[in-house]
Amino acid sequence: MRIPGDWVGLTVFAGCVVLALAAAPLALGAEPGGGALGDLMRRAFERTFQQPGLRSVELHVERSGRLVSRRVFDLAYRRDGELARSLLVFTAPEYLRGHALLILDRDGRNDTWLYQPEERRPRRVGTAQKGDSFYGSDLSFEDLELPHWERWRLAQRGDELEAGRPCSVIEATPLLDSQYAKLLAWIDRGRSGVARIDFYRGRGDEPAKRLRVPLADAVEERGFLRIARMEVEQIGRDARTRAEFTRVEIDPDLADRVFSLRLERVGPDLFDLAKRAGSAAPR
Repeated sequence: MRIPGDWVGLTVFAGCVVLALAAAPLALGAEPGGGALGDLMRRAFERTFQQPGLRSVELHVERSGRLVSRRVFDLAYRRDGELARSLLVFTAPEYLRGHALLILDRDGRNDTWLYQPEERRPRRVGTAQKGDSFYGSDLSFEDLELPHWERWRLAQRGDELEAGRPCSVIEATPLLDSQYAKLLAWIDRGRSGVARIDFYRGRGDEPAKRLRVPLADAVEERGFLRIARMEVEQIGRDARTRAEFTRVEIDPDLADRVFSLRLERVGPDLFDLAKRAGSAAPR
């Protein structure tokens, strides 16, 4: 998710009011995301969504119970200290083949680049565009970015069952600007993974959309969860996107060269690129 930016032009009086309101949740058990709840969220999100290595993803976009589009892409992810990199390359349908997205996260700042072959060179995805739908799905560009929980205020909201499994419910409210007013995350206590996220916009009591991850059949591998599928639905709109992970290679040592090529030179097969880059890496 996108890192919140700075508030603009507050008066002294308004600033005092904001600070007073911000302090109130702390007295009720909320804390900045750098504390224990932040550690809980970071670990769960890393294990569920940020496995280093490669995966093939199929997105099935449904409207009113009918499949309207199918998108297939390969995704590479690697993290080195404060630098995290995600590279996404579409393989289907044919008219999207070769479209690529590179997300760089360095020292808490997200930088997103989009390459479309017809435009011949990459372009940066601006802040105003990050709330846009990701290629017609129920995900946004912002949803693909790395969350920084130190930029959110977190609070424990009790325990609940999700898909029959005990979970801790954590409320996350952005300290500054975000597409979302708040998130509610269900953290599976047994699997240390994310079972569900409700995304809220504005002041409404109902979430705008909901993400569910079936963790009962997730497989432990090298300290991460190998996830088979997940689903995002737009609440009240009969619209959903199913994501299926058809090929997964968890590899913390994924070759650095995979992310160093110019986007227009990456090619449509990330698995082949990673194999060639690994073979060329010095031993």
